[in-house]
Amino acid sequence: MAAKKGLSWCFAVAVGVMAVSVVVDWGRGEGLDWAVVAFLLMVGPHVVGEVLRAYGRDRAAARADAVSNWLVLPACAVLCMGLIIGWTRGKGTPWLPFTAAVLISLGAAMMGVAALRRRRAAA
Repeated sequence: MAAKKGLSWCFAVAVGVMAVSVVVDWGRGEGLDWAVVAFLLMVGPHVVGEVLRAYGRDRAAARADAVSNWLVLPACAVLCMGLIIGWTRGKGTPWLPFTAAVLISLGAAMMGVAALRRRRAAA
């Protein structure tokens, strides 16, 4: 159990450092890294859930997982917004964020269809 707590906290610290570095880079005028912001939107609640799960707080971890599932679509919107802003500034297409935006959109659509099927099956 101690190893799981340590690993969860290590993951949380790594994501926290990444979040701070995005804010520092943006504050220094180096621009906002939209792909990292989208990644943090999806991974942040998952990290919180893992830390809570390591301490035996399963209900709170389930709520954090639900928040993580609902943040997939806003993360995709942030990623697409970053691509569009880059295109309006005359930058090329960064293929890794573009591919991520397409795959996240498809994944969000599949999650929505699965949720509708579960809801209809329960009714």
